[in-house]
Amino acid sequence: MAGHGGAAGPAGDGGIVARVGRGLGGWRLAVTALVALLLSLGALTSPTLLQFFSPAEIVLAWLGYLAELGVIAAVLLVAFAALDGVLPRRMPLRLPAIAAALLALSALLAVLLHAYFAGGFEHLPPPLRMLADSLRWGLPAAFLALIADVHQRALQADSAAHAAEIARAQLRQAESEQQLALLQAQIEPHFLFNMLGNVRRLYRTDPRSGAEAIGSLMHYLRGALPQLRSRRTSLGEEISLVQAYLDLFKLRMGAQLAFSIEIEDGLQEAEFPPMLLLTLVENAIKHGLEPAGGGRLEVRARRRRGLLEATVLDDGAGFGATAGSGTGVGLVNVRRQLAARYPGRARLTLAGRQPRGASATIEIPLRSAARVEPVRGESFAA
Repeated sequence: MAGHGGAAGPAGDGGIVARVGRGLGGWRLAVTALVALLLSLGALTSPTLLQFFSPAEIVLAWLGYLAELGVIAAVLLVAFAALDGVLPRRMPLRLPAIAAALLALSALLAVLLHAYFAGGFEHLPPPLRMLADSLRWGLPAAFLALIADVHQRALQADSAAHAAEIARAQLRQAESEQQLALLQAQIEPHFLFNMLGNVRRLYRTDPRSGAEAIGSLMHYLRGALPQLRSRRTSLGEEISLVQAYLDLFKLRMGAQLAFSIEIEDGLQEAEFPPMLLLTLVENAIKHGLEPAGGGRLEVRARRRRGLLEATVLDDGAGFGATAGSGTGVGLVNVRRQLAARYPGRARLTLAGRQPRGASATIEIPLRSAARVEPVRGESFAA
């Protein structure tokens, strides 16, 4: 009687016959048949059987007893399935009521079977014999009903826990997406306001170069704006933005800025979080090259042990030269975005260089981007 079947739903999910049918699951039928077989084997344990009966007589008597137990087990199983399907799940003392009903039914079956084999109710065995027979059948039935109820409760608890875990996973995903949107929203104005400020300063000092810078900025924004809200881009797309950004800054800094971009073959189509590489380049210029009056900036990308490693190096002022160097909103958001997108599998590393300068390296799992736009060429230099 223990097993998967038999969980009665509310009255609206089918009639009594349907609910009883669900209670007669294959697992319960198999367990009931096994219990009936084990009980029947008890009749073969007497050491004197072979002294009074032939093997053929013993086998025939055992088969008859097994058939008798099979009928009793089937009746008790149907009774349990009916009670399990009809009684409300939240009924007080539901399980004791089922067990008492099964014991009473076992007693009734004992009386009927003895009356049938004895030729009438007047030839019934003594009450103690009747009680022993009814308990021999009823107690296993009540015990298996208890097991079935415990098993059903365990299945329900497991199902509820699984549903709760799915809900928690969905909530974590929603929170992660919300956090990424917030982090990108923080990076966007930080980057754009800095860029507009640079163009304004350039226009004040050199109107012709400022006009060129505005044209370059418009060209840059046409490529950059679609990526500001994108969750996933390729390294090639990021490199294109970095190239346009550095071209724009070179209009302002002139010979004071030299840069090179080197990408290992085949990495243009690798996935890369939007705006993060550009944030490192911006940070290197703002906190490294500008305080030092210019210098050289290098952007490198390579694969290493299943990771994509993107590095920005400069020979500028180095750490500590400006307030907030290495701890500004840009780098904080880079770290947070890496943690949100690749939990425990990505990192940002900052290091000083000799004789001066700094390097910033992003390491992420190497995998192909969902959307790829090819980049012209693999190496740029200015």
